[in-house]
Amino acid sequence: MLHFFRKKTKKLSIFLGGILFSCLASTPAFAQLSIEEINSIARQTTVLIAPALTPELRQDLEENRNNPLRKSGIWNPGSGVIIAKKGNKYYVLTVAHNFLQRHLDSKDYWQQLGGKPYYGIRTYDGIIHIIKDVNDGRGCPLKGSPKLTVLVRFGCRDRFILNTDIVDYTIGTDQVRGIDLAIVTFESKKNYTVAPLGDSRQVNLSDRVYISGWPDPEREKDPQTGRCRERVARRQRRLAWGPVRGKINADPQHQGYSIFYTDETAAGMSGGPVFDSNGRVVGSHGLGSRNKPLCGGNLEAGSETESGGDTESISGGESLDFNKLQKRYSSGQNVNYFQSLVKEFDFSLAFRRELPDAEVIKAGITPIKNLKVASSSGQVEFDTSEDVFDDPNDVVDDIYELYKFELKNMIRDCPSGGSGSILLDNNGCE
Repeated sequence: MLHFFRKKTKKLSIFLGGILFSCLASTPAFAQLSIEEINSIARQTTVLIAPALTPELRQDLEENRNNPLRKSGIWNPGSGVIIAKKGNKYYVLTVAHNFLQRHLDSKDYWQQLGGKPYYGIRTYDGIIHIIKDVNDGRGCPLKGSPKLTVLVRFGCRDRFILNTDIVDYTIGTDQVRGIDLAIVTFESKKNYTVAPLGDSRQVNLSDRVYISGWPDPEREKDPQTGRCRERVARRQRRLAWGPVRGKINADPQHQGYSIFYTDETAAGMSGGPVFDSNGRVVGSHGLGSRNKPLCGGNLEAGSETESGGDTESISGGESLDFNKLQKRYSSGQNVNYFQSLVKEFDFSLAFRRELPDAEVIKAGITPIKNLKVASSSGQVEFDTSEDVFDDPNDVVDDIYELYKFELKNMIRDCPSGGSGSILLDNNGCE
């Protein structure tokens, strides 16, 4: 199993009036959006993030395909959300554990670029934006302060021997050190929608939140056989939703996770946006509940044993102890805490507060014909093979082919912009 770095759990308290860290002013009440409208914003701002599948990385992945504890630490597609723009640069909020330290350090994987890692960010129009110079040089555990470069990490992920800083890819377990948040940047002259940020202090218990991301079906057991799936090339974005079940103060001891909710998220959706009912980003999803069986193990945070003593509780008698909440519910970072980190390190980023124009939202709507069924299930997957939804921009037919881009094929004329096109940073394409 994957295990987060654990320390002794302290008593956690709920902060009913808001969350401690915030650089937002009080937010006025907004009209709630429909599921279709929220999905429109999610569709246009959610991205798929993954390392390039170089020949060396593909070989390592295929050799370990029947080793589920191993393969999840070799290639790990994740999700993110566009949260800022400056000139031609777009800034994507995601989680740090989407960037394996072994990918950043291993020169063997990236021989075509002189040992420097490169990733691809897929936007809603199907274009892959290549990002290079991803390694921030800070190692894991992180050294020094973060700088606003291609990749900004507030935490890191590597395979440590438990309770040590010793990295061992044979007997070590995947652990996250620090705050599980990151910003990754891509460049494009195309005009992409920027997701508006909300105020996580305004999200109350029982409020519904919506999570968007790209599940990895290989990390889920087949419901028909009960076994882990083999190679699954087709991927489709998911919108999941459910009520908030707990809120605690964001604490580095628990990698910053502080919002807990019931939903139908899955591995691969880590880094995807958490929207409130007004269509604004209030968090970054990163952890499924410990009770969710995953092929390759669960990411966990907190101590190995649940803390004893008195704990405060929410309505219904549920404990606010971090470990108990994380065992039962999925969880995410709150966006106010993220903004406090941006402010602390003096990153010059301007965040959007207002929703996209009505025309933009309308243009991205996918009709949900059987909305009643979707509402009761708490999730929709936008799959062109079903008659309920017809949104080809939310489907990747073969993720392995999509990310098998070679550098020699990247240096070319501007692509048409259709699904599967590739754009390099600073390529001058419109």
